[in-house]
Amino acid sequence: MNGFFSNIKKLKSSILMILIITAIYIVTLLLTFLVQRSAIIQILLLVLNFVLSFLYWKIKGAVIALNIGTIIFTVGAYNKMPLEYLVAGISLLFCLMIMLVVVFRKIENQRKVQQQNEIKYRELFERFKRYFDLVQVMIVGLDVDGNIILANKKTCDVLGYEYNELIGKNWFKDFVPNGIRNGLSGYFDQVKKLPNGAFDYHENPVRSKNGIERIIAWQNTIIKDDFGNVAGSLSAGLDITELRQMQEKLAQQLKLSESLYSIAEKLVLEKLNVHERANTLSKMCVELLDVSLVWVGYAAPDKSVKIVGSYPQNHPYVKDLIVRWDDSPYAQGAVGRSIKTGEYQIIEDVLNDERFIAWKDKIAPYNLKTVLSFPLISPSGVFGALVLYSDKYGFFSKEKVEQIKIISHMAAAALENARLFEELEKKLGRIEALHQIDRAISASTDLKVVMSVLLDQVIHQLNVHAADIFLFNEYSMNFEYAAGRGFRTRRINPKPIKLGTGLIGKIGMDKSSMKISGNICEYCKEFENRHCERSEIFAQEGFVFYAAVPLMAKGRLLGILEVFNRSDIQENGEWFEFLQVLGQQTAIAIDNAKLFEDLQRKNIELLQAYDATIEGWAYALDLRDRETEGHSERVTELTLKIAKKMGMKDEELLHVKRGALLHDIGKMGIPDQILLKPGKLTDQEWEIMKKHPVYAYQMLSRIEYLRPALDIPYYHHEKWDGTGYPMGLKGQEIPLSARIFAVVDVYDALTSDRPYRKAWSKEEAIEYIKNQSGKHFDPKVVEVFLSVLEEMTAID
Repeated sequence: MNGFFSNIKKLKSSILMILIITAIYIVTLLLTFLVQRSAIIQILLLVLNFVLSFLYWKIKGAVIALNIGTIIFTVGAYNKMPLEYLVAGISLLFCLMIMLVVVFRKIENQRKVQQQNEIKYRELFERFKRYFDLVQVMIVGLDVDGNIILANKKTCDVLGYEYNELIGKNWFKDFVPNGIRNGLSGYFDQVKKLPNGAFDYHENPVRSKNGIERIIAWQNTIIKDDFGNVAGSLSAGLDITELRQMQEKLAQQLKLSESLYSIAEKLVLEKLNVHERANTLSKMCVELLDVSLVWVGYAAPDKSVKIVGSYPQNHPYVKDLIVRWDDSPYAQGAVGRSIKTGEYQIIEDVLNDERFIAWKDKIAPYNLKTVLSFPLISPSGVFGALVLYSDKYGFFSKEKVEQIKIISHMAAAALENARLFEELEKKLGRIEALHQIDRAISASTDLKVVMSVLLDQVIHQLNVHAADIFLFNEYSMNFEYAAGRGFRTRRINPKPIKLGTGLIGKIGMDKSSMKISGNICEYCKEFENRHCERSEIFAQEGFVFYAAVPLMAKGRLLGILEVFNRSDIQENGEWFEFLQVLGQQTAIAIDNAKLFEDLQRKNIELLQAYDATIEGWAYALDLRDRETEGHSERVTELTLKIAKKMGMKDEELLHVKRGALLHDIGKMGIPDQILLKPGKLTDQEWEIMKKHPVYAYQMLSRIEYLRPALDIPYYHHEKWDGTGYPMGLKGQEIPLSARIFAVVDVYDALTSDRPYRKAWSKEEAIEYIKNQSGKHFDPKVVEVFLSVLEEMTAID
């Protein structure tokens, strides 16, 4: 309402002003007729009209009023218009003035509104710009040609430009990297086709003023003019450079974690074998770290580095590669230094670095440029190195080194566990070998069998191709070939070697061990100082490694143990120590076998002496009683045949033989007048005679080895029905050997002449034996006795 009344007031003012100016014009015309061309008065009136018009309508109204007035005065005054025309002109002028007032007033109002709108727009723009600059995302507006028409403070900060520097620059030419410029320009052509209000997501790098590229994530839409035509595009961008870098870092860490897990899993699941784990580790490093070559080396006690695994396998560079960790030129590279210092070593340019000069010619054909060596460390210290090669300069960045550091720690643990397991397995194998040797020593008395077991264990445990044993003959002072394993040549059995001659003679003379690597033949010839038959054999066998230990037992030289190999053995102290242990065991085994042979021989001799003594006693008994001469041999022979047929074993038969020979040994205690009495004995004499089995027991039981033979001398007068003497045993209470002998003794006595009677015929004696079966004799024994007699008769 206030605006409406204000406009009415302004309209009244304008009408009043028009009336005043019209009055001025009328007065001017009347005065013109009165003054008749008074120039001064006309000019004053026109000036007044101009001033009034200017004060109200400003310059434009004043000019218009001046022109109109001039025309009226000129036409009216100088042409002497009639009054009616003049009045009509004035009326027309009045109407014209009203119209001009309305028009100019409208224009003035619009001008003022526009000024106000401009002020409001400027205020709004400034406010919007303040808010716009507070937004922490990039806002970029482009026209249809890709020129920047809008940018906020965040955009200026990211790109490094002031606002005025950005406006008007072409986005694609000045801020998009060359590699994606055409593609991104084509993408924005597609954005221009989006429906009004639609957004599209896109990521691309932008180049800042200092040349650094930032990755921006954009939300893009189009801008249209009042006619609906595409006027440009508006994009909101978020700087995700750090996010992408973090994502890439996280992705690398995830990849590293997966790689580490994969390596750990493979190493854990791999057999506890150093070579297999080293090969697996090398392969996975090549595949996961994108290196060209990897190998794993062990620091040997002789200061060399032994390659235990590599990938690609059989790579020509790794073959016959010489690396050391001493002070030689082969220890100045990354590997030797890392093992000596316990810290990783990098050589960035292997072809131009003086530290790598020892391998420069060898590595040149394989396009390997950089090498990294990481020490493998266990609780006991550095034991090897993980060595990686790349065909790119600067490949081993700080991040890569950290990754490989973790891998090297895992690898060290896995390889050390495998090494310890192999060592434990080897030691257990050696203990088992010693146990088998001990069992062979205790289970067999055959020296050849013992040496065969020993040589098998030596070859297996020491991992050599061949081994042999020479025994020392103390009487001839020669070493004689005893046994061998693993030789291809049939002529390996040489002639005896004299003490002090050749390799074996020198070892025997010095009683010290020996080891030779390289040309054994020349070494052998040097000791022989003449034609060496063994050197020719060694050459045919292809041996390049030799070791020997003297076999000593209780200070005596028993022989020499030799081992051979067709490739050099990088042995450590433990290997040679175990060879000496095997030598000691071999010496013990040989000494025991010889002692047993000697003891066995002496036992046989002693047993022979015992048996000869027994036979002598039996012969002495026969000499005392001429009428029973030969009786002991006869009954012994027949008793053994029956006992054997009844299933007695050899050991039992031995005691049966001794018992049969000594069955009447107790008669040595019977006086001659009773023993040799030609007539029948009195009852008193017979009681004395019946004591001879007791005398036999008393005599023989004191001799330990004859106790098992007591059954026949003590019980051979017992009867099956229990009426015998001295114990009155019955049936199977009587030992079997005594039951057998009872039959044979009675048969031989019946068929032999006695002072008191003539010998019976065999038929009569057999008939008597049959009649006494079940009374005096065991029926089963009688049955076997008769079958044996039939067999003997058939043979005769």
